[in-house]
Amino acid sequence: MTHSLYCLFAVVLFATPAFAQSGSPRELSMGGTAVASADYLSAGFSNPALLTHYSDADDDDWGLMLPNVYVFASDRNNLLDSIDSFTQSFETLENGLGGLTTEEDLENLADSLDALSDKHFIAGGGFGLALAIPSTSFSAAVVASTFVEADVFMDIDPDDRDRIEGAFNDPDIPALGSEAVLLGSFRTEIGLAMAREFEFSGRTVSVGITPKIQNLEILDLAVNAELSDDFEDQIDSDNRFTDDNINFDLGASTMVSENLRVGLAARNLMGGTFAGLSGSYNYKLDPALTTGIAYTSGPLTLAADLDLTTTTRFQEIDSDDSQFLRLGAELKWQWAQLRAGYILDLEDNYSNMATAGIGFSPFGVMHLDLAGAVGENSYGGSLALSFTF
Repeated sequence: MTHSLYCLFAVVLFATPAFAQSGSPRELSMGGTAVASADYLSAGFSNPALLTHYSDADDDDWGLMLPNVYVFASDRNNLLDSIDSFTQSFETLENGLGGLTTEEDLENLADSLDALSDKHFIAGGGFGLALAIPSTSFSAAVVASTFVEADVFMDIDPDDRDRIEGAFNDPDIPALGSEAVLLGSFRTEIGLAMAREFEFSGRTVSVGITPKIQNLEILDLAVNAELSDDFEDQIDSDNRFTDDNINFDLGASTMVSENLRVGLAARNLMGGTFAGLSGSYNYKLDPALTTGIAYTSGPLTLAADLDLTTTTRFQEIDSDDSQFLRLGAELKWQWAQLRAGYILDLEDNYSNMATAGIGFSPFGVMHLDLAGAVGENSYGGSLALSFTF
């Protein structure tokens, strides 16, 4: 079993290419805030209405973001440490086979197996690009992104404790029913974001829409305790389900005062539920609604986003739901930017994370942005290079 577990982790880390889940390092470093604070070049990832968030003073005819990369890993509940403990207990049992095994050894093995329950190792990452043509009236952008989310955990068979404790003086390792489970979602999106300003009762409101094509691949794999050498063959065979989907995002924003902007974004409005080939787990792509507010005064920007809906990825996992409150700030100098933020999961299933980042924009043409995030045994990072002309 230990070999299978470590193979699962190897696959998660190796098969997690550096893809951008959404947005940009600027947004990640500001706590993930974007709905009211994104710039026009990254607006297509978060709120298409902000494509009109552009000033003639910027003198930009078009902008290109390439590459935009993102990686993330979380072992909030110390699953890796629990696996090490189980490995040591398992090796003690192997060395004691043939009459040398003690009841204490068996009890330790059963306890270390139980300790693997309800713990998850989560990894993800992505890559994205955007080509935007801004305007104060009508703006458009081509956005493309592909990213992966992976979740590794143990599905513990409650009868395994009896199997282990009943193996006293047994010359063979007991056959266990527990399984290591790998769930993964690979999603690629290509969309055309469009936005325009409208006048309503003397107020200017920006409205945006992003029709997009999605390709989803779901990996649903359970590895039994006896599986070892043929693990990689199972990954490459019949455990992946692929489907295509049509979806769209909507967004709106307006200035409620000279310095204060509010926004509202709805993503994946067509939704969808996709089952892995085993049929045991279903991946959900439910509509997500987020509101945001941003205050800008001179070089300072303060922003906050709140998810109005709960996001569920694999609906059979109770600890998979998330609903985030995001806070961020940015301080600009002529060619440099300093950013910080905080991400809070209101469902308390994911680690709260502090974020920070820097940006360099020499001559206002080339822009290099770096961001990092850290929480309880959780780490993330993002990098993007963009050009505005």
